[in-house]
Amino acid sequence: MQLVVVPPKERIQTRRPVRKSIVGQIILVMLGIELLFAATFTCLEVPVPTGKNLRASVEKQIALIQLSIPEQVTEKVAKYIPAVKNIPQVQPPSEIRYSIYTPQTPVAIFVGYALGWPIATIACTAFVFLGLIGPVFNFHPFASGGGVNYYLEPGFGYLLGMVAATWAVGYITKNGRTSLNQALAVLAGLASVHVVGLAYLLGTCVVLAVIEGIGVQPGWQQWLFQEFRNLSWYQLPYDALFGVLAVGAGFPLRWLSGRLIAPDIGARKDVSRQREYRDMMDY
Repeated sequence: MQLVVVPPKERIQTRRPVRKSIVGQIILVMLGIELLFAATFTCLEVPVPTGKNLRASVEKQIALIQLSIPEQVTEKVAKYIPAVKNIPQVQPPSEIRYSIYTPQTPVAIFVGYALGWPIATIACTAFVFLGLIGPVFNFHPFASGGGVNYYLEPGFGYLLGMVAATWAVGYITKNGRTSLNQALAVLAGLASVHVVGLAYLLGTCVVLAVIEGIGVQPGWQQWLFQEFRNLSWYQLPYDALFGVLAVGAGFPLRWLSGRLIAPDIGARKDVSRQREYRDMMDY
């Protein structure tokens, strides 16, 4: 009896690229745009982040808590803890300075971390684009109106910085979610927004001075200081705080976004068939 060896069929050398879900990517882009617009219309009144002002704000909150506790409760607690009677009453400070805070930077960090690159960058770019063309169609997506001429606003550079922030955060965290990568992502997101924003402010003055021939004006230094103070100095401490919280909150959404853009069913079936065929040939 003679054994005949039949040569195996030629194996498949090329693999079809695994397609990500188009529907899932569109949903994530729309979600990112909605989050960015929600941040634009969210305004919080926060204490100006100076040492004296923050201390006065904390003292005010302590004084309000003390005043809200009924005397009967204090007397009952003093029976078991006599030291409660010796706690001095904190007088609320007379003046606390507040500023308006818009959490656009933390949301950009959140979108970049949760949706990843390039979906987050596409969503942020679409957000800026819709803000520019919205008033043409009687749609005002930005809190200050938007429009094609919005590039003349001092804060437009910070919007461009948000696009860079989504790319930086998504790129740094695309291969892992270690504590170091997350910290670097937050720092990169903050730096992208505020460095690009400040550069745009300075560039605005250069354009007016050089191209239009206006020359350096005495009031520019004060104007630059005021804009930098309102857009960066007052915002940066809260951006850092909420940026760290945004990364923590974006962890579960990052997993969900990965499931939404999983390969299409057809692509998964093709890959599984190829694997079965290769296993059969190897056997």
